[in-house]
Amino acid sequence: MTTLQSRAASAYASVGLESRASSSSGVDLVILLIEGVLDRVKLARAAMAQRDIGQKIKHINKALEIISEGLRAHLDMAAGGEIAVNLDDLYAYCSVRLLHANSRNDLAALDEIGELLTPLLNAWMTVRAGGQAGADNSQDVLATVTRTLKSAVPSVQRLYGSNAYAGFAAGGR
Repeated sequence: MTTLQSRAASAYASVGLESRASSSSGVDLVILLIEGVLDRVKLARAAMAQRDIGQKIKHINKALEIISEGLRAHLDMAAGGEIAVNLDDLYAYCSVRLLHANSRNDLAALDEIGELLTPLLNAWMTVRAGGQAGADNSQDVLATVTRTLKSAVPSVQRLYGSNAYAGFAAGGR
């Protein structure tokens, strides 16, 4: 692909994403954001495998930005209850694991993020498919998935110490 073709493809992808986002509901936006993180993790993984440090850093930083400015920043901790708390903890954990993956070139840490966010993405897709008719069931699905994911990961504080956790506990808010 030539440079001109590459620029055109990037512009088209950007316009496509922006138009999808502007016509989306809140659930659709969460799905887009999680998909964005997963895409960036895959790209970072490929860059890491190819020893392309610049691209690895670029993609990990974008994934961190999506998590902190997109997913965590818009959590309503007051109204979201247990689900919001569990999501916040999960996003904090994923952020710290992304930093770990970046500093240690740890492919397993990137794989772990994919393994954590894929069930969450599937839960949000279930919520979207359920629509208004299944609002109670949708909340149950999200509560169950977030509870399961939270129990599957160690606390960031226990894993990395209180200093690492403190920076991410306040992040995005």
